[in-house]
Amino acid sequence: MALLVINTRADLDALAGTPEHDAFMARLAGSLWRLERDDVALTWKAVEDDTIIARFGFARTDFPLAVAPSLPVYVPPPSSVPHTVSRAQGKTALIQAGKWDAVTAYVAAIADPTQKALANVALNDTQDWRRDSPFLSQAAAAVGLTSANLDALFTAAAAIVL
Repeated sequence: MALLVINTRADLDALAGTPEHDAFMARLAGSLWRLERDDVALTWKAVEDDTIIARFGFARTDFPLAVAPSLPVYVPPPSSVPHTVSRAQGKTALIQAGKWDAVTAYVAAIADPTQKALANVALNDTQDWRRDSPFLSQAAAAVGLTSANLDALFTAAAAIVL
C-alpha cells in the first residue's frame, strides 16, 4: 500500500472527492487549535492557531463546522522542590538565610512540655527534614516564612554539599 504524501495545496486538490481528501480536511480542521497548559490558572486552554491551514491556503472560515477540542484534566507539573533534605542541609540553609536563631527561639518558647519535646525531636533528632512535616510548616509560619519561602529554603538546602 502506497503512503500518500500531502505537502501542498496542489497535492490536496489532486485528491478532491476521495476519502483521503476528506480525512486530510478533517485533520486540518483539528489543527485550528493548540492546547496550552496554564500553570497559573491551573487549567488547559485551547488557543486558536491558523498556522497549518494557512500553509495550505485555507482560512478559518473554510472550516465552519470545526469545534474546539475538549480540554484535558489539568495535572500540575511535578514540583522541583525536594521532598526531603538532610538535617545538616536544612540547618545550614536556615543559618545562611538568617533564620536559625528565630527557629530555635520559636522552639524554646513552646509552653507545652510534650509539644516542645516533639519540636526538639523534629528539629534536632531526625535524619531528614521532610517538606510536608507539620512541625516545619508550623515553625516556618511562626518565623514569618511563607510556603514559597520554605520551598526556596528546601531548594537551597538540597544544593548544599557538606
